[in-house]
Amino acid sequence: MTETFKKLTRKHLTPKRINRFWLIYYSVGVIGFAFPFTRELFQNLTGVSILMSTVIMLWFHRPWNSRFIGASVFVLIGGIFIEALGVNTGVIFGEYQYGATLGPKISGTPLLIGINWVMLVYIVWQLVQKINLHGGGPLLIGSAILVGYDLFLEPVAIESDMWNWAGKNVPHQNYLAWFIISFVFLSVFKLTKVRYDNPVAPGLLAAQIGFFFLLNLLNL
Repeated sequence: MTETFKKLTRKHLTPKRINRFWLIYYSVGVIGFAFPFTRELFQNLTGVSILMSTVIMLWFHRPWNSRFIGASVFVLIGGIFIEALGVNTGVIFGEYQYGATLGPKISGTPLLIGINWVMLVYIVWQLVQKINLHGGGPLLIGSAILVGYDLFLEPVAIESDMWNWAGKNVPHQNYLAWFIISFVFLSVFKLTKVRYDNPVAPGLLAAQIGFFFLLNLLNL
């Protein structure tokens, strides 16, 4: 049974097909969010999409070693902890609260937010790990990419009830916090000398950025 499953996945779950899937899946998502009568359904599928996208992406990860697992667990737990601290104190990102869209919570923080941090840090580290700059250059670039991602994400997240800000405006400290936290998480991947070349990871990030960009363009 296991061998049959492996053969089927090797045959059908190819990088080319998955990258095509990202494009189709997130394009359908734009359409679903664009129409009022389907928006609630697609909004409720947000958590499933984060989990599914991460699982599919990591299916193509190689190698699975202690360095990679340790770094990923650190980002997972660290992401949940820092977000919980932020929600309950208002000190780190500003005053905000999570809505119902991202599912079950601990201390007001969805468990999926940790998985989302892992997904984003994983992809961005792959993009910047090969940049030929000394010191923290790649980390600074990677952190800037993640802040740029959040700029596209925020308006859609607010409208989709992922989270809501006090005063309805995103404070500048949120982006500063994103930069610093991203720098720390990327540094963990750097210090543990994690190296990989996942063929479907960049396509996932491109599809998500396109998704948020188009929804912002449609004022959704």
